[in-house]
Amino acid sequence: MQPDTILNTDALTGLQGLPDESVDCIVTSPPYWQLRDYGLQPILFGGDRTCAHEYDEFNVCRLCGGWSGELGREPSREMFVEHLVRIFDECRRVLKKTGTLWVNLGDSYSKHNKYNRPNDWPGRKNAFCLKAPRVDMTAHHVPHKSLCNIPGLFAEMMIGQRWILRNEIIWYKPSVIPTSAKDRFTVDFEKVFFFTKSAKYDFRQQFEPYASSTIVCYKTPLTLNGKGKEYRRISGRPKGMIRTDPRGRNMRCVWRVPYEPSFETHFAMYPSRLVVTPIEAGCPPGGIVLDPFLGSGTTAVVARRLERYYIGIEPNPEYVKIAQSRLEKTNLRP
Repeated sequence: MQPDTILNTDALTGLQGLPDESVDCIVTSPPYWQLRDYGLQPILFGGDRTCAHEYDEFNVCRLCGGWSGELGREPSREMFVEHLVRIFDECRRVLKKTGTLWVNLGDSYSKHNKYNRPNDWPGRKNAFCLKAPRVDMTAHHVPHKSLCNIPGLFAEMMIGQRWILRNEIIWYKPSVIPTSAKDRFTVDFEKVFFFTKSAKYDFRQQFEPYASSTIVCYKTPLTLNGKGKEYRRISGRPKGMIRTDPRGRNMRCVWRVPYEPSFETHFAMYPSRLVVTPIEAGCPPGGIVLDPFLGSGTTAVVARRLERYYIGIEPNPEYVKIAQSRLEKTNLRP
């Protein structure tokens, strides 16, 4: 396997071509359910590849039960998550026993009226949005206007596949785009799941600055003034001054990361700062970082900056060109 490589194929096919336990860390953000059409070639999930295939209106084969389409366009959230988990089964195979997996995954709102428009959107010129999302109403049981809870369902199914969920991280977006909805609050966060393959794994502790109030409390000895005998019996003797760690405190699970401006023709670029901590914490120096949904190449760019190697998988040739252009502008590792 050649590091510093971008494979121009779909995630499942690309992963199946990688050897067992060959990467140190996986950092990725798969497509969100029913958000947009990237105009990619359909992939067959499940079913029989030798079947003649007779598809219904939701692209499910009446003969073998397989589904043909683009990941994220499935007719139900359950089918979407099943396909995601199948892809991450392959990620588990290629990840080393000491490896870590970081997955950024956003949620979707149930909008039945939107999902069941006719397939063609008149007047749309964007090549990536030529078809409207379609949902099988007999399989989609989430009430209209409700959050689909896709991240939660995904995490639950991943645990069922023996992944160890170490943290559920909140990506807080301080400059989120305002919503036009007036009957709910503006969503200003997404989730990043931190999984491991085994109980013991490669991890470098990350630190953040202490709050000023915390430093004052640590330097002030505690007292028991006004406390009764029972409190004294339970609490024991008060502690004196606690020394602070010069590196800071152990990093918390709410990460404040604003969007970064970009003029690239990609609709869902996550900021490079969101990738830095997972790579620094979960990939050893000189290790290999894999992104099976590379997109415009942010994971690869950050891996190169942090002196790690990368492997990216991306089916869209235009996004591959964007990623390669960004990598060429990034300083080469010494």
